[in-house]
Amino acid sequence: MRKVINVLTAVAVGLASWGVGSVAADDLEDARVIVTAKSNTVKKWHYPPRFVVVHDQPVDQPAFAEVTDFIAAATGLPIEQPTFVNLTDATFDPRFYTASRYSPRKTESGQMTSDLLIAQKEDLQLSANIFVFMVSPPLASHFIALTAYGRYTGNLTRSYVQGSGPCYFKVLSNGESIHFGTILIAPTIDPQMQKACIYEEMVQAMGLMNDAQDSPFFTFDNLAEEKPRDYDQRLLEALYDPRIRNGDEVDQVLNIYASLR
Repeated sequence: MRKVINVLTAVAVGLASWGVGSVAADDLEDARVIVTAKSNTVKKWHYPPRFVVVHDQPVDQPAFAEVTDFIAAATGLPIEQPTFVNLTDATFDPRFYTASRYSPRKTESGQMTSDLLIAQKEDLQLSANIFVFMVSPPLASHFIALTAYGRYTGNLTRSYVQGSGPCYFKVLSNGESIHFGTILIAPTIDPQMQKACIYEEMVQAMGLMNDAQDSPFFTFDNLAEEKPRDYDQRLLEALYDPRIRNGDEVDQVLNIYASLR
């Protein structure tokens, strides 16, 4: 699936300086691409993010539950199941476009949350670290603009409305942690694709930032076929090893990843 974050071009390099020695495996090159966030460093959460799913059509709640359990097991973070907010019967008026608000704020040292006010006849006040929007294009366009938080991506709205991509994610961080993000999944796509999008976008929003095109190992490859998630799990486990901090070099994660074979 396409991502909001730019995919960084990377090549495999020797890991001897991190203790991997002469370990050589094709999946290391893919792992490097996937986990690289910026300037050969990584991003991760240092506290459990809270997910809120805003939808106006039926969504696969068991798929969300399965992915949440997968993330919690791989990261060791006590992540709660998402909260679902159904807008199917919501009554909107022009205030939705003029009075809705999104504002990140600090909650405690090193942690943040985001408040989302959805203005309608009866306003909704929501708080989350990651909002998942599975709504019709007019609502999605406004939610995208609201949650951009200084980093608006114009082609995101166009691609979604034109149907050229079923799902996306973006996250923002500082030197301490990833703090908040947005996931967009088209609500009318095929159920199997919806399930695949839920898995891919939620897992990658934890810090696996990029796709490895045509990877035979990882699921983050823009291919439709189903593959075991063993490689995904090991890379996420390596990223969330207690020795890894937000902003550490990629090779530190790859060293741990190689040791988990």
